Amino acid sequence: MPRLLAYFCHPDDVEMLVAGTLHALKGLGWELGIATMTSGDRGSRDHTREEISQIRFQEAKAAADFLGAGYACTGLSDMEVFTNIENLRKAVEVMRSFDPDVVLTHSPTDYMVDHEETSRLVRDAAFTNAMPLFSTLQFPAAPIGRATPVLYYSDPIEGLDHLGNRIFPQFYVDISDQVEKKRRMLSCHSSQREWLRSHHGLDEYINQMTSWGERYGREAGCAYAEGFRQHLGHGYPHEPVLQTALGPRVFARK
Repeated sequence: MPRLLAYFCHPDDVEMLVAGTLHALKGLGWELGIATMTSGDRGSRDHTREEISQIRFQEAKAAADFLGAGYACTGLSDMEVFTNIENLRKAVEVMRSFDPDVVLTHSPTDYMVDHEETSRLVRDAAFTNAMPLFSTLQFPAAPIGRATPVLYYSDPIEGLDHLGNRIFPQFYVDISDQVEKKRRMLSCHSSQREWLRSHHGLDEYINQMTSWGERYGREAGCAYAEGFRQHLGHGYPHEPVLQTALGPRVFARK
């Protein structure tokens, strides 16, 4: 079965944006992995960076375990996620460790730079992944016979760009029968409710995520949905692997 890596920035980004789709794919027998660029080491007012890193790593691991997926953290720090050669090597090493056929990541345009730089790093890592002469500490060469994985972008947070304009997906995935599992995954990240309330002015952490899914569902014509765009640039696969696998769950943008 295909191997999919959801490679996002912070612990809980996957749960916010794509967890319903991951559960649907798990039901089809796909092998799943979750990776984050950071451990969320600055996402607290009450703990030291070391303390919150350990807390959030364990929360991310618990969420991945609930899904039945592996979890890895790249080891970068919040607000220090930038596209440079050192970070690219780290991202390629994580990607080669999982060896995915399909990769999901953040929208290239999102509300914060960490998400946008993660999108760029993952895009570059996907392309670099199969280059035999690009070496990392663990992998002196690319895995033999591997090609560039199929790359997809999730909706940005709230589905909006920097100016509050809707970024519409190419297609929606109906997650109506997976939304409770998505809520349970997000509930693993209990440290983030108070942080988001104090920093973002956002309470009802899980309910907010659910309301976004309801809005996308109205656009798609179902109860709950998640949105995606496929990267179709030169050198990347154009096969609609995700759309084909999910079949009747997929609604094209009208």
